[in-house]
Amino acid sequence: MQLSFIELKEYIKSDLFARSCKVGIKSFCLDPIVRFHWYMRLLEFGQRKTLFFPFFIIIKLLFLRISRKLGFSIPINTIGKGVYFPHYGTIVVNSRAWIGDGSTVNVDVVIGRHPDSKLAVPTIGKNVYIGPGAKIFGKITIGDGSKVGANAVVNKDFPDSSILVGIPAKNINL
Repeated sequence: MQLSFIELKEYIKSDLFARSCKVGIKSFCLDPIVRFHWYMRLLEFGQRKTLFFPFFIIIKLLFLRISRKLGFSIPINTIGKGVYFPHYGTIVVNSRAWIGDGSTVNVDVVIGRHPDSKLAVPTIGKNVYIGPGAKIFGKITIGDGSKVGANAVVNKDFPDSSILVGIPAKNINL
């Protein structure tokens, strides 16, 4: 995913809206998760090679530094616009996974690949809530509007508006 300048502005506004912030220096300086979003979006935009190379390197270093500070291991081009991270803490996302627009990802979440294949990674729909400690892995799809409970282990597909709990996860939204 390579962002155009108009898409860059749209993504940043959506990310700030998810955090109930306004575009401005105050939110950028006071909230490290806002800085994380800005740096991520600038790197996605910079892939078009429109950014001056030294500027791209500086943004990449700032992104890696803030990621380490927050405990996030989230590569660029893996999250949609308006994805909300309510807390600092360990969040690990595979570089081939996708988290849809408007989703919420809590602390201690792992979204990873199946051990047998590097290409078997999850696709998470729009407006999905992922509770603290959830583990999602394998070539699966979680439908739009689903909710993954705390400490659930999801390793198979679920349709839209599912409520997933347990180890392994089961849909309790019957």
